[in-house]
Amino acid sequence: MITHTANNATVNSSYSPPGDTRIYGKNQGPHLIFRNHKKKAMKALILIPVLFLATVVCAENELKLNSKPKKVTVFMNSAQVTRSAPFAAEAGISELVFDGVSPYLDTRNIQASGKGDFIILDVQYRLKQPVLKEPQTEEMPAKIVRSIELLEDSLVMLNFEIDDLNGKKDNLLLEKKTLLGNKFMQGSADTIPDLKMAMEYLRKQLNDINNQWSALKKQEYQLLSKKSKMETRLNDLKNYNAQQNPVVYEQPSHQIVVTIQAKAAVSGTITVNYNVQNAGWSPMYDIRASSASQPVKLVQKANVYQNTGEDWKDVKITLSTITPSSGMSKPYLPVYYLGYNYYRAQGSVSESKMMSAAGPVSSKVRSEEELDAVSAAQFTQTIQTLTSAEYEIDLSYTIPSDGKPHMIAIKEHNLKADFVYYLMPEMSKHAWLVAKITDWNNLDLLSASASIYFDGTFVGTTSLNTGIFSDTLELALGNDRSVVIERKREKDEQRNALIGSNIIKTVSYTLSVKNNRYNDVNLVIEDRMPVSGSAEIKVEKVNLSGAEHNEDTGMLTWKTRVSAGQSKTIRFSYSVEYDKNKPLAAM
Repeated sequence: MITHTANNATVNSSYSPPGDTRIYGKNQGPHLIFRNHKKKAMKALILIPVLFLATVVCAENELKLNSKPKKVTVFMNSAQVTRSAPFAAEAGISELVFDGVSPYLDTRNIQASGKGDFIILDVQYRLKQPVLKEPQTEEMPAKIVRSIELLEDSLVMLNFEIDDLNGKKDNLLLEKKTLLGNKFMQGSADTIPDLKMAMEYLRKQLNDINNQWSALKKQEYQLLSKKSKMETRLNDLKNYNAQQNPVVYEQPSHQIVVTIQAKAAVSGTITVNYNVQNAGWSPMYDIRASSASQPVKLVQKANVYQNTGEDWKDVKITLSTITPSSGMSKPYLPVYYLGYNYYRAQGSVSESKMMSAAGPVSSKVRSEEELDAVSAAQFTQTIQTLTSAEYEIDLSYTIPSDGKPHMIAIKEHNLKADFVYYLMPEMSKHAWLVAKITDWNNLDLLSASASIYFDGTFVGTTSLNTGIFSDTLELALGNDRSVVIERKREKDEQRNALIGSNIIKTVSYTLSVKNNRYNDVNLVIEDRMPVSGSAEIKVEKVNLSGAEHNEDTGMLTWKTRVSAGQSKTIRFSYSVEYDKNKPLAAM
């Protein structure tokens, strides 16, 4: 029902079949209805191109930007990627598309900013599925068409041969069945000679049938092999166009879409930041020492890895020690219980590692790596924030998305160290060199493994524990054969005690130290005397030559200094009183 109003008269019009009588209001007639329908049709015709133009405008206002990662902040277990690109947009609403971003980005944390006279309305992640392309149908070359026809004809004739061969096989099977089913051949002959003659005939016929069958099987194998090759060739020819123009299946595209609005045509720059998983870094150190007169060189390095699906090519990298939190709520801070650390309080290398340390490292390879680390470390700035440390590296690096660690030099420190040689003559005649580094807590170091080099030789690895509350960091630099010690036991003295069956034995040792280096060395010599494990045994010190004596452990410690090329001798002795009638452990 269509209702029209004209001259204060309302007319209800509807479609009526021919012959229907229609009543119109004052000054009304059928021409009014037709005129209104004409207006409706004109409005519809005008609306169609308007909608089409609006669709075209929306499509033209989607701008795909040419961008790649320019800056990356790498956290311990994730990373923040920054992309930036210029654009020029028309007035109105436009969608700026960053294509090819990481599929592992955190869609909940995407930030956008820009420069220009426009407003950012929205930022969204979008997974764009590829448009399926219909395979192109092109006419095959005449040569290929002719080859297909010849092969199809050959296959028809070959099938005839195979059918004929199968018929011969069926005939042989029927002949064999008939032969074996004959009653005469089943032993119903009247006499032995007749039976013998029948069996010979049967054997001859069966052999002939088997030979023919074998020949037919060989021929069948050859025909079927030929047919298979011809069919393969035929399929290749029929797929000639597909092979020449293969269909490339595109992967879905991961995009960030920034919607902006501008009052007029605008040119500007848009920047997006997004967090990604499958990336991170771990600290590591090189500690190099050459002599007591030179400072210890500590090189901070980082192993950066990423498998985010997008390569970081020539990007500025910032390494951060913070761990981003996905939540926005204030975290709960637990009680901080403080206790003693019963592990070693220094990042030293164990004796077993020192004894099995590798030999001298190739001077060419190590020197090149050291030079690269030094030059790269000069371009790093350390930024201390309220909660973490960041290392801005001014050099550009390329980190491919391969999941492999890539070394980046962070910073280099020259540390003042005191070198001390430790000697334990009861265990070895050679000295262990230890570097004692002070004021290392202000370097913002992280706990990590460190490779130690001394005089160009790889000594071993140590675990640098920055959680230890100590002003001095001790680093074992390995065995030094230039400082040696000899431990010699003198002849024991023995006498009887005044009362009872006890005897008193005096044990003496001579320690001879030789410094074969060209510089003076500080020495710490450690030896021991026994501790009584029974009330019936008495151990007394006789002459310790100024050693520090720990009565609970029996440890003896001498701290001394020996000039270059000089020697020093230390003698110490102790007495043991025990019952001579009871066996005493070896001393």
